Amino acid sequence: MGSNPTSSALKNLSQERYLSLARKYRPKDFEEIFGQEVAVRILQNSISTKRIHHAYIFAGVRGTGKTTAARVFAKALNCEKGPTISPCSKCLNCIQISSGSFIDLIEIDAGSQTSVEDIRAIKEKAIYPPSQGRYKVFIIDEAHMLSNSAFNALLKIFEEPPEFDVFILATTEPHKIPETVSSRAIRIDFRKIPKEKIVERLKIICEQEKIECEDNALDLIAEEGDGSLRDSISILEAIWMFSGDEKITQSAVEKFLGIAPRTSVYELLKSIINQDVKKSYEISQGIIEKGYNIRRVLKDFAEIIKDCVFYLEGIETEREEVKRFISETNMQVEHAMRIYNALIKFEEDLKFSVSDEVAFKMIVFKLCYLNRVKSIKEILEKMSLSQNTQFQEPDKIFSAIIDYLKETGRVLLAEKVSSLKYEVKDSLISFFTDDVKLARAIEDVKKDIEEFLFTTKKVQIKIKVEKENENRADVEKILGDDFVKIERVEEENLW
Repeated sequence: MGSNPTSSALKNLSQERYLSLARKYRPKDFEEIFGQEVAVRILQNSISTKRIHHAYIFAGVRGTGKTTAARVFAKALNCEKGPTISPCSKCLNCIQISSGSFIDLIEIDAGSQTSVEDIRAIKEKAIYPPSQGRYKVFIIDEAHMLSNSAFNALLKIFEEPPEFDVFILATTEPHKIPETVSSRAIRIDFRKIPKEKIVERLKIICEQEKIECEDNALDLIAEEGDGSLRDSISILEAIWMFSGDEKITQSAVEKFLGIAPRTSVYELLKSIINQDVKKSYEISQGIIEKGYNIRRVLKDFAEIIKDCVFYLEGIETEREEVKRFISETNMQVEHAMRIYNALIKFEEDLKFSVSDEVAFKMIVFKLCYLNRVKSIKEILEKMSLSQNTQFQEPDKIFSAIIDYLKETGRVLLAEKVSSLKYEVKDSLISFFTDDVKLARAIEDVKKDIEEFLFTTKKVQIKIKVEKENENRADVEKILGDDFVKIERVEEENLW
């Protein structure tokens, strides 16, 4: 009887099928798990001391090895030579666990199986002893996505677990797991893998696959991976395909990831510090036209600012370009911190931006003008609000507030406040208005004025919203306790 040609073709296809690097180099035992020494030690000691708990929570960001460690733990528990901290990877149980065909290893994706019925199916499997191995191991990936009803159903198993069951809940958001469940499990944190460890692993993969790669390129790949070994390996594989048989260089990685040259980032930052708006625009426009990753540019910005601040504060750096940059721009710590704070806030605003390109240009303009905004100290000096200043004149307090609003860019609010009636008694100033929106606006800046402007003499601000007629809504109830009707103010020395 001749061989089936279809079967033969499928066999050849199976043999020739490409296996991704992340799967090919997935750790097979505890020794191969990189950068998670604490987690590995807990699991190994759990086996060697025979203190195998019925439930574990593996918590950590993506790509740090949670699911892989869970499979290795299942292999260590069910190895024919085990339980052992060094599974053989040669026995039938180990081979089947590695291939995903072990009958007593049940993996569930809670992202798609979130209902209580799914957990009931697990309960039905959990009550029966293992068919082949020593333990039945249940791995629930993305466990935080289970419904409350599913967690309640799972809780019943955790309260009275069979001695042969081990549950592993892998999650990137452990705070979403109910305390009733987490308190019955051993939590093991999988931290971001250090950049050096990732580079070490990438070098091993490059040697095994005969990939030529510059050290600087590997550093960039590991940095882009942001603590995730799996992401770093995937990036390496993608750049390998991008480069073909050519050597992977730093410039190739930058081109693939859309990373702007460091020199361009330095030049942009230099023009911002020099308040050269035209040049800043030209550089930012070039970054956009060349398709560089804007978020990565901002990340590099923050990294340079961080290095500059540390160096200015006496922490030595090996980066000569940082020293040269500070020397050329005469950057001050205060200015650097303002830029950094603006970048942090902008990173949050970028999530809601209509266009990354427009937002990027606007933050560049904002940073150019940032040094023109006076600090609180400068405002105090200009307004002569020294420690010896006494606020005995009501008009002086009121004009100081108006000046402060103008100096901090709240010109429209300053104009509206300047037309209000006010009353000053000792250290308390009361504003009178029938405009609810204006009252809200004053409330928004009240703490700024109280806590920052009047640093030496505490001034308290109250807003009285007057009713125009009886049919008007009760704004005191709408706006809360801070907007109170001031009938009488007792004299009180608040400083």
